[in-house]
Parts: sequence; C-alpha cells; structure tokens
Amino acid sequence: MNYQVNNRFRDTQDPNDSDKDKVIYEEGDPFPREGYEPSQERLQELETEHPTYKRVFIKKVEKPNKQESELLSKTDIRKMNKGPQEELIQQLGGNPDEASNEDERIELILKLQEQTAEESSSE
Repeated sequence: MNYQVNNRFRDTQDPNDSDKDKVIYEEGDPFPREGYEPSQERLQELETEHPTYKRVFIKKVEKPNKQESELLSKTDIRKMNKGPQEELIQQLGGNPDEASNEDERIELILKLQEQTAEESSSE
C-alpha cells in the first residue's frame, strides 16, 4: 500500500534518523522512503490522529488502474481544478512541484500516464 504525507513530521522510528541526520517528511511526500518498511503499528499510529499534536500524518493513496489513466485526455485534464490535477500527478507517481502552471501539470500528467501504461504493458 502506498501512503502520502498529510502533515510534516520527523520519523524518529526510521533507522536512518538521528539527531545529526533527521528523517523529515514534508506534506505531499510519499511514505515510507525507499528501503524502509515501517511496522504495522507505526503505520496505524501515523494514520490516526496523534493525541498530542491533534494531526493525522499519513493517508493511504490508491494508484489509479491502467484503464482510468488511459481515459484522460488533455481536454479531460484541463477540466480539472489544480487540486485534483496535483492529486492525479501524485497517484501516477510524480511530484506536483515539478509543474509551475496548468499547462505544465497537464503535460506532466500525460507523460506520467504514458509511462504508467508502458510499465503495465511490460509486466
């Protein structure tokens, strides 16, 4: 299962975390980082509201299936607002910060859809 960071946090349970080299997740980052498998308890802890900070730190993200990605044309994407476009970029494994305006977001989505379709067809 894939997760996305809702609120910035330091992962003190990550083996790479130390006072010198902190493991910080920013809002929108994928969780966990590559090479780190948190326990189910840790995932549950981050998915529920923290008792002290009153925040949920991560949420589950479903990747769109191949058919959903292929159905979106440039026109379909243009009809979407910025938020849904950025969410789609994340679902396709991209970083919304790579696009500074709507045209760049659309091109990024089209590129990511193409890559996703190529990966799915090679499996």
